[in-house]
Amino acid sequence: MNKRLNEIGVNADLKFSTERIKSRTNDILNEDPIEKKIFIKHKKRFIALIAAAIAIICFATALAADNIISYFKSEKAVEITNIEELESHSKKIESSVSQDGYTLTMDNIAVDDNFLHIFVTITSDELRIWENTKIRPFFYCRINSQNISDENNSSSYGYYADDYTYKIALKYNISRFSIPDEFILELYSVPGYDERGEFEDGYLSQEYLSLTEDDKSKLAYLCVETTKASIEENEKVYETDKTFEYENFDGGTAYGDISKIIFSPFGRQIVVKDDLGGLGAKYVMDMAIADDRGEFADIITTNITGAAFDENGYLTQILPETVEKGRKYSNSIEFIKGSADTEYLDLIPAKSNSNTKCDVTQQAGSYPITFAVNEYGKIVVTGIVIQDGIINIHYFKDGFVKGNPEFVFLDKNNDAIDFGRYPGVFYETNYATDSYTVSYYYNEYDDKGKKPLPSDGSLSKESLESRLSSIIVKAENDYILDYDNSIRIDLK
Repeated sequence: MNKRLNEIGVNADLKFSTERIKSRTNDILNEDPIEKKIFIKHKKRFIALIAAAIAIICFATALAADNIISYFKSEKAVEITNIEELESHSKKIESSVSQDGYTLTMDNIAVDDNFLHIFVTITSDELRIWENTKIRPFFYCRINSQNISDENNSSSYGYYADDYTYKIALKYNISRFSIPDEFILELYSVPGYDERGEFEDGYLSQEYLSLTEDDKSKLAYLCVETTKASIEENEKVYETDKTFEYENFDGGTAYGDISKIIFSPFGRQIVVKDDLGGLGAKYVMDMAIADDRGEFADIITTNITGAAFDENGYLTQILPETVEKGRKYSNSIEFIKGSADTEYLDLIPAKSNSNTKCDVTQQAGSYPITFAVNEYGKIVVTGIVIQDGIINIHYFKDGFVKGNPEFVFLDKNNDAIDFGRYPGVFYETNYATDSYTVSYYYNEYDDKGKKPLPSDGSLSKESLESRLSSIIVKAENDYILDYDNSIRIDLK
C-alpha cells in the first residue's frame, strides 16, 4: 500500500499526530505544484482537505448561473472534470460565513446526474490557515438529508493560493442516487482533530440524518437550496436493469445488476448493484467496454464501496469478511471515450491466463512513442515534462489496456533512475483530451519535515534531462478478452 500512500503524501506508518499533521501540511503544500495537488486527494476517513471555523449558515436562495470558477485560475488546480463543461453548467453561490478570524465561502456548484461539484475558498484574516486548531480534514455532504459522502469515485483536491487563502474542489459521485431537480445541499465538518467531535460514533455518517439546531452549533455548517444544471439536452440516462453473472467467493455463481448507464456533461458511468460487498462492481471494473463500432473506452480505476485496500492502496479488494449480510451495494464505474449515440455497449470479461506483466522498453527523446503492451491495446506517450525531482508523463491508451500502467526510467547504463525509498506517484485524468498525466517525484523528508533534493544533484531538472535515456512501460498482460461471455447492453 506504500505506493498509494505516497501518492497522496502520507507516511506509511499512519500514526496521526496532530502537530505532525499540521507540520506536514505546511511543508508539503508549500513545496512543488504536484504535491499541492496530491496531499488533498480525498479518501473517506483517510486524508482530505482543510475545513476551518465553527460556523452556522443556511441560505435558501435563487442561484444565478455563472461560468467563472476561481479554483481553475491557478496552474495548481486539478482537472477533476472537463473544465469547459463545468464552467458552462456551474452556478454561482458566493455564500460566506466568518468566525474566529476565518471566512468560509462556497463559491460555485455544478451538478448533473453523475457528479456534484462544490468549489470552496477558505481565507484567513491574520493566522495562516494551518495554524488554526479547529482544522478538520474531512467534509460530510448531504442532499435532502441523505449522506452522499462515499468512497466510490468521489474525490477532492486543494491548493494554497497563498498562506492565507486555500481553494478546494469537491467532487461527489451521485449517480447511484435519485436526485430531484430541486434539492437542499448541506456541507459540514467537525472542528478539531477528533472526527466524532461532540457526537456519538457513527452519528454524523448515518444514511439519513436531519441535523438539529444544537447539532449545527457544533459544526462548521453550510446549507443552500439549489437546482440541477440545465443539462437535459446534453444528458442521456439509460435505465438498463441488466442482470449479469459473476463468480462468488466460493467459485459459485452470483448475480449482479447493471442498473443504469449515464452519459452527461460531467462524465460517463455504469451503475452496478450487487450483494457481495462490491464484488460484482469489481468484476465489471476489470472488463473491457466496446461500443457498436468496436472501439474501446477506458475504465477509470476508482475506489469501490464495501472494499478493502489492495496492494496499491486503492479500495478495490473485496473480502468475504467485509460484506454486510442483507445489504445491497451500489457502485458506479466511470469511463472515458465512447459516444452517447452508440446503439449498444459490450462489456467483455478479461479472463486471466497468466501471472505476468508486459515489460516494453523504448528510447526516450522523440515523441510520440508507442508501447504495444498487449494484443488489444497500446500506451502512447505524447510527451515528457521534467522538473526538479519530478518526471511527468503525458499519455493515452489506444485500444484496451487494463488499469494504470507503470513507468520505469532508465539512464544510459540501463540503470533505473532512483527517486528514493518512497517515490511519489500521482495519476491524473485529462477529461478534455481523453488522456492522462502521471507524475513520479522525490518524496523523502528530513528530520525537520523538509524535503531537500539529494545533495549530489542527481534529481535536479538538468540532471534528469541528461540522464533519461529510455522508458519501460509495465502494464497488466495476464488476460485474454472473453468475447464468448460478453454482456451486451442495448441503448436504443
